[in-house]
Amino acid sequence: MKAGPQDWVPVPGPQTQFLASSAYEVLFGGSAGGTKTESLLVAPLRWVHEPSFRGLLLRRTYPELERSLIDRSRQLYPLAIPGARFREDKKVWTFPSGAKLYYGHVAEPADMYAYQSAEFAFIGLDEASSFPEQVYRYLLSRARSSKGLPIRIRLATNPGGVGHDWIFNRWGPWLDPKCPVHAEPGETLWYRNTDDGEQWCTKGTEGALSRVFIPSRVSENPHLAKTDYIERLKGLDPLTRAQLLDGNWLARPARGLLFKRAWLRTIDVPPAKAFRVRYWDRASSGKGKGDWTVGLRLARFEGLFIIEDVVRFRGSPHEVQATIHATAELDGKSVMIGIEQDPGSAGVFEAATYVRLLAGWNVRTFRVTKDKVTRAQPVSAQCEAGNVAMLRGSWNEVFVGELEAFPEGSHDDQVDGLSGAFAALTTGIAPALDPRFRLFAPRARM
Repeated sequence: MKAGPQDWVPVPGPQTQFLASSAYEVLFGGSAGGTKTESLLVAPLRWVHEPSFRGLLLRRTYPELERSLIDRSRQLYPLAIPGARFREDKKVWTFPSGAKLYYGHVAEPADMYAYQSAEFAFIGLDEASSFPEQVYRYLLSRARSSKGLPIRIRLATNPGGVGHDWIFNRWGPWLDPKCPVHAEPGETLWYRNTDDGEQWCTKGTEGALSRVFIPSRVSENPHLAKTDYIERLKGLDPLTRAQLLDGNWLARPARGLLFKRAWLRTIDVPPAKAFRVRYWDRASSGKGKGDWTVGLRLARFEGLFIIEDVVRFRGSPHEVQATIHATAELDGKSVMIGIEQDPGSAGVFEAATYVRLLAGWNVRTFRVTKDKVTRAQPVSAQCEAGNVAMLRGSWNEVFVGELEAFPEGSHDDQVDGLSGAFAALTTGIAPALDPRFRLFAPRARM
């Protein structure tokens, strides 16, 4: 029968292979745009005619769950299964047979215990690399069916994220060229759990479970392959581009990958008019051989960012406060001041102290929630694109050296300062600039 305009039809190739797989554990994905989330939504529908079926689809946070899974399911499920109903308060789809498909999130490891007494024949993790291994292993204990339904574990994800390593190791035969066991994409292997950990075995071995990796690429998605989505992925920083566009599980943060000397051109004249921020990354310790306190001033004019100055020193808390205040006096009140807020109540109190100390300036506090590499990736992409310049100064060599060594260098305080300043100028806090402003004085524009 020919499919009608309202029918959902799988894309031939990896998506069809994923949906047809009978393996216990399936890792699906690689690059962005490879039909992963859509596939994960459709996969459990194979069993919703069974009254006893219970399934679970998860994202790491609730906003991600609402945006990527729930919204799309509202469009898809009523058409695919007439009579399907969604209960908003419980985040659960109920199907005419009585089968139920729950939607949830596990923002913190402790949240996994919300499923302590649950029983699911199907568990799917969208963006699985955002979950720690502890959560995944616990959820496997909830994978069961007292009615004898087949158990299916499905992961959809790209490389990168906090769970990159455990996924890379668990699917080593497909992803790690150094793994002693090798498997081709789409090839199913069998393993069993022993007192000494997992052991690969042959099909039919007592207690054996199956596992497979099915790669997907944006080029295989006909809905995106002919759009400008691929071109936008090419504009990412080198690490993220390798992970999301190429689906490269071997791409890891390394020296010289996120920042290169050749990407930063040096200028001699600062912008005549621009919006500026001095962002402070304060060291937790005082004098000695520990971290440095860094105050990096970044200017923005239209699409160009100019690193104008870096103050870098070690000092006692009193000396840090005095230097930040003195630097603010020199910069002037037209320069916004960004203060990085450490986690916890002590960080909130300390940030509030700096706000009082700098009364009269445009001072903002910024709470850090992401790891250093993730924070550096947006400005890395702009550096590679040639949109970041550096004002000539005695601090240049040490600064560039630290950038090129990141994240393997002994210090990363200046990188944190640059990441923070860039975020401060691109989060909507900075007002729009007057288009009449000019980047350089006339002589410098030749």
